[in-house]
Amino acid sequence: MKLALLLIVLVFPVLSSNTLAQAPTAAPTSASKKAYTGTVTADNVYIRCGPSASSAYPFGKLSLGDVLDVQDEGFGWATVRTSGPAFKNIYGYVLANDNVVLSPDSQTLTLNAETDVRAPNMGADGNPDASFTVIGKASPGQILNVVATINGAREKAYKIAIPSNCIGYVNLNYVRRASTSEATKLTQVAATTAVPTKKATTTTAAPAVIEDKTTQVAESIPASSTTPQTTIEDPKQETEITETVVVAPPTETATPVVKPAEVVVPPPVKTPQMIAAEKRRQTLKDLEVIWITVKAEPLATSEVGVLKDRYMILLNDSECEAEIKMVADTRVKQLIVQIEAQQRIRQLKEMRSAIDSDADQVRAIKIALEARSDYTVVGVLNASSIYDGKRLPLLYRLVDPAVGQTVAYVTAKNPAQLATMLGTLVGIRGEKRYDEALRVSVIDPTAVEILTTRKSDQVRSTQ
Repeated sequence: MKLALLLIVLVFPVLSSNTLAQAPTAAPTSASKKAYTGTVTADNVYIRCGPSASSAYPFGKLSLGDVLDVQDEGFGWATVRTSGPAFKNIYGYVLANDNVVLSPDSQTLTLNAETDVRAPNMGADGNPDASFTVIGKASPGQILNVVATINGAREKAYKIAIPSNCIGYVNLNYVRRASTSEATKLTQVAATTAVPTKKATTTTAAPAVIEDKTTQVAESIPASSTTPQTTIEDPKQETEITETVVVAPPTETATPVVKPAEVVVPPPVKTPQMIAAEKRRQTLKDLEVIWITVKAEPLATSEVGVLKDRYMILLNDSECEAEIKMVADTRVKQLIVQIEAQQRIRQLKEMRSAIDSDADQVRAIKIALEARSDYTVVGVLNASSIYDGKRLPLLYRLVDPAVGQTVAYVTAKNPAQLATMLGTLVGIRGEKRYDEALRVSVIDPTAVEILTTRKSDQVRSTQ
């Protein structure tokens, strides 16, 4: 027996040390290699809902010295988590629907299902109808602070303090790695928000209110008399607790306090006709902004035909106001002239292409013709000034390499991937259809393949 005990004592330390020495070390995750703390190097830097300066709208501005939680980098953009002091004045939208319950004082939302958090569109003055990009999710049971209620023509949204798990994108030209002292700002904020708040125990006696100066949390403690008392739950806790005065409940003979009645002025009720008129005015305003952009582009490749169709919708609306129709009619006439000139330019290009084309263009056209049997559509991928994701859905243009005519519009299920192919001849497989609402031919790509490159002056810049 003694011999067995002696063997156990001698062998156990050796086995323990070998076991510890052979324990595998946890390999760093890919996120830990890419993630870092960054610092903003300029004032008024946009944070956008996607990695693009042309197709992803901004939903907030950052200031010089703001510290960011950078999750990843790619294509010249930093993927940023919306946590820390830099986002204290940046907000998100949650649509008013069955997934959310507004508190009686309209100060908080309680979620009863997973809910999308959308990015407010700064380019459209925060209009909920134009703020469609989802940048995060809120979980069931989560409580969100409501800042305001925003009414759009089609949708109603609650403006909320943005949750820390949402994602935005910042141009890498304005972000550098933070110093050690700057990085501690995020660490300190995370440590402060992670400290749990203790709750005092309660009994059936009349409760008194106690104020915690350190954590600023109101708690309830029991009281057995009307004398002041101090409660300390844990002698190791450094939280400073003030004394609490317990006020005796009013007797039956006490005079009740009569609060003045609050006068609530209901908001004016908008009729369907008023809502439709507001929508028409906003549509004209959006089209006028697009008109200025299209007018500045080269006529041969500009989207004058599509823009004319958008104005025709207003012009053919029997309920449209006279002043709006007058503007729309003027624009339609101007665009018809430009369409005719564009057609003549394209005819000249076709003739010139048949007589004398440079080698690159001939090769591109040859490849396009040969590849058409293998793909649904073939053309040069370009950005759209009209369907730019700000006022209308985000679409890309597919342009004929010979004459510059738009072959079809491409839906942007993966904008980051398509953005890298701008200016190149591509073949696209997918379902091509005519969209009645947008009034253009649209293709939903299942595969996009680069066929050859194009010269930089043959594609409109997207930066």
